[in-house]
Amino acid sequence: MSTLSIAVSPGEAWGALEEEGAIVELRVARAGGGARPGALYLGRIVALRPELPAALVEIGEDRAAFLSAEDAQPRKGLAGLAEGAAVLVQVKKEARADKATGVTLRPLLEGALVDLRPRRAGVSLRARHIDEAERQRLAAALARIARADEGFDIGDRAAGASEDALADDAAALRARWQAIDAARARATPPARLEPEAGPATEIMAAFFAAPPARIAIDDRAAFAEARAWLLRHRPALVTVLEYRAALGEDMAAQIEAALAPRVTLPGGGALAIETTAAAAMIDVDSGGAPALGVNLAAAREAARQIRLRNLAGPIVIDFIAMRKPHERDQVRAALAAALAPDPAAPQLLGWTRLGHIELMRPRRHAALEEVLFERGADGGRIKTALTVALEALKAAARAADAAPGAALRLSLAPEVASCLQDGAAAAARRALEARWGRALRLRPEPGRPRALFDIAPA
Repeated sequence: MSTLSIAVSPGEAWGALEEEGAIVELRVARAGGGARPGALYLGRIVALRPELPAALVEIGEDRAAFLSAEDAQPRKGLAGLAEGAAVLVQVKKEARADKATGVTLRPLLEGALVDLRPRRAGVSLRARHIDEAERQRLAAALARIARADEGFDIGDRAAGASEDALADDAAALRARWQAIDAARARATPPARLEPEAGPATEIMAAFFAAPPARIAIDDRAAFAEARAWLLRHRPALVTVLEYRAALGEDMAAQIEAALAPRVTLPGGGALAIETTAAAAMIDVDSGGAPALGVNLAAAREAARQIRLRNLAGPIVIDFIAMRKPHERDQVRAALAAALAPDPAAPQLLGWTRLGHIELMRPRRHAALEEVLFERGADGGRIKTALTVALEALKAAARAADAAPGAALRLSLAPEVASCLQDGAAAAARRALEARWGRALRLRPEPGRPRALFDIAPA
């Protein structure tokens, strides 16, 4: 049985998915954190770049979104698009430090049982774990339900659903699309076409490809928002949602471990994990233990860490050298088995001539390290000013709860203070002050290390 625990703090939420007693995924979402996968916008084409081939689309972010030709119009690519034209786009990939938000002209609305493809007829079978007879039954049912101007994707979650249940899900998706289309008709680009969900609801929705058996949230306002969202989009899951206090305290150790660049293996050895702009690199250190045993343990732990940290794109694992082909086969089989439960369905590419294993994991959301850290002047990773600002707000909230009515002062690095004053964390600070009924005083201190802050009575 899987459990999704969501801990809410000022300006952000952390989600931990637990399966069979172990945390297998961690996710962080931040208020006002930019365009998220699945969000729909009325954008405006600001440039056509046939040499890429791609178009740049203004959606209201700091930089224009990237629309590749393969995500444009089927069989037409960029043909028919013009600079200045308004287009309805859906976010496909989050922005990264070096890459813009990726968008598509082919929207997909995720439902409780099936996904709706507006204005693209046909039924597509994408289930991995449904037998052929059930696949054909579902396809026939959806063919009867679908209208001429719409299509549906069928995944594993539709298994066993009755035709009436499928029809109800399709009707709910149609109603949602009609509301989006109506918003598009009223909007002036750039404009978001659906309300932005709070961080806790965003995390909850991100795990619905395979819905958890239980969902717990430790903030009453976020719990109420999540419940209202479920009633609109996934009413069958309302019964699995519960309020549970102080989840963040239990989650802290898991978060700390997920951010560590080195992971100790049971029985000896370790993994060193580093992300670069080009790929994620995992190096296996034997620690003096026998190579095959360490490599087998490393294969299992590497698969867990990839999912836990949300590593994506090209991933290279440097196992300890093995001379016997059957040992390499054992390690590859162990890695394939450990990767199999991952909903992202990583593609295991195999051994390179240098003795590394390569795999590719689809990228939609940013990896934890990309969200929380940036490269420092010395090339090492340091927490971003926003990460430290939100940590400071979380600590201030705990201090305020321990001393109700007391005025507090935060001493911090100037760039962190700026983030709280009028930057990305300002809205979270104002919300916290409104809850307290008093101001949080900020004291910038030049020369203070970014990651260090102090809380004291004002």
